[in-house]
Amino acid sequence: MSGWRLACARAPDFALRVALRALPPDARGAPVALVEAGQHARVRAVNAAARLEGVRPEQTATRARARCPGLCCLDWDPEVFTAAAHALAEVLQRASPLVLPADGDPPGTFLVDARGMRYLGGDAGLADRLVALAAEADFPGLRVGVADSAVAARAAAWLPDTPLGAEGPPPLLRVMTRAQGTRHDRGARRRKLSEPDDSIEEIVASSVVIIPPGRDADFLGALPLTALDVDAHLRATLRGLGLKTVADLRALPPAALTARFGPEARAALERAAGLDLRRPEGALPVPLPAVALPLEHPIEDTTRLVFGLRGTLTTLAARLVERGLSATRLALVLLLDDHSEHVERLEPARPLHHPAALFELLRDRLERVQIDAPIVEVQVRVLTAVPAVPEQVHLGAGRWNPAAMQGALDRLLGRFGRAAVVQPVPVDDHRPEAAGRWAPVIEIPLSPPLTVGADALGPPPPPAPVRRALPAPVPLDARLDAGGHPIAVRWSGRWRRVEARGPERLSGAWWGDDPYAREDFRLALTEGGVLWASRDPRAGDWWLRGWFD
Repeated sequence: MSGWRLACARAPDFALRVALRALPPDARGAPVALVEAGQHARVRAVNAAARLEGVRPEQTATRARARCPGLCCLDWDPEVFTAAAHALAEVLQRASPLVLPADGDPPGTFLVDARGMRYLGGDAGLADRLVALAAEADFPGLRVGVADSAVAARAAAWLPDTPLGAEGPPPLLRVMTRAQGTRHDRGARRRKLSEPDDSIEEIVASSVVIIPPGRDADFLGALPLTALDVDAHLRATLRGLGLKTVADLRALPPAALTARFGPEARAALERAAGLDLRRPEGALPVPLPAVALPLEHPIEDTTRLVFGLRGTLTTLAARLVERGLSATRLALVLLLDDHSEHVERLEPARPLHHPAALFELLRDRLERVQIDAPIVEVQVRVLTAVPAVPEQVHLGAGRWNPAAMQGALDRLLGRFGRAAVVQPVPVDDHRPEAAGRWAPVIEIPLSPPLTVGADALGPPPPPAPVRRALPAPVPLDARLDAGGHPIAVRWSGRWRRVEARGPERLSGAWWGDDPYAREDFRLALTEGGVLWASRDPRAGDWWLRGWFD
């Protein structure tokens, strides 16, 4: 015995329940599927109506829509599910002070410290409280497994969904049952495993399974390999070798199994024996800031929300500053009168925590949003954040206004997308026309350049000339002197005298499909202006590439 007692709590269809909150109540009975984003999107979860139409998890979204043309596809959004799991974990902390989401498991699965419950009803009392609290938070039917180790507790919580096969497992433990008399979930049943006698089928429909101390290995041995939280490829390999239960795996020699299949097999053997060091240790991560603005009366005109949001966003900015954070992604959630949600995602041009910048970002979006029902509450949630970068305070009455600059950028990005604002990106190429490209903006520095007095550095250097390249080079007629340098060029329909500077010889890319070799010249016109021309040294042709400012 390890001295530990752990509970694994699992909310069935957690992600689906969270996602369905965005739909009106009358639409939640229609076929619904949660679909991953991407080119080859796959279904992650379905409701009962979609399952009746033949839609299954792991199908492609295209095939799912072919099976059910009226399928409502909602986004599989891990950030939303993580935030909802965090909120449910805070509720479950009323039963035990240490509740953490289980790493590697679907959202809505938690590890709970079950120690110290002797005077609070023991394992059974803890399980009752967890089930009741989850039902109050609108997650009925919570599955709870209590054991000495995380692997056994997890297997108990997932027992109703564990495929048992046609033959069923060998005899396991005697089952003792009693009705659970809470007003939240009167149909729930608790099963306590004690003496070896009966079969596991009797506890499959239970919402609570309690493994007595010291009996984890006995419980796990009767389960199929699918109950073990191990690598799926290794599990399939072991099944291919004829292993059906965890007891079959434990019967293999550890050294030979590890030598054949590596350290993953050793980890599988340890978990099969109930040796699992996972613990709900550490504090629940502090959630990112969020604010809410309840409305006294439902509002249909979104522009009327702008004035009320100013104070709310000031509170959000203060919470960000307190934690030293800047928001990189936010969610504007409108709770509607028909009990549905309208969610708008916002990505500012750069991390921000200024109240004025937050206000400008949300005001522009609110002016363009379309809703189907009156609004009863507005929520602003920070989805992702980064540590705030310290800013230099500018003394004096300078004209630089970072909030105004931020607002202008955010309006452009919000209206036209990230591709509407571009920035020059250098490219490693010897050709001037290929030495840079325009790319969508990632982050634009909004601080003014640092300036120092002229006494420190002397007079500033003259600005470098800027090349203006034509979309494509055009042929150029040139008259040359005895040295092969142009003295006049025909441009804009007439001959013009020039003074040539050059050549600058460029060559490269001979290993690719577009090799080049040329000589570039600067042609200063006697009447003003500088042309950018080049000559092909092999053919002798002249080309006009642009001009200099």
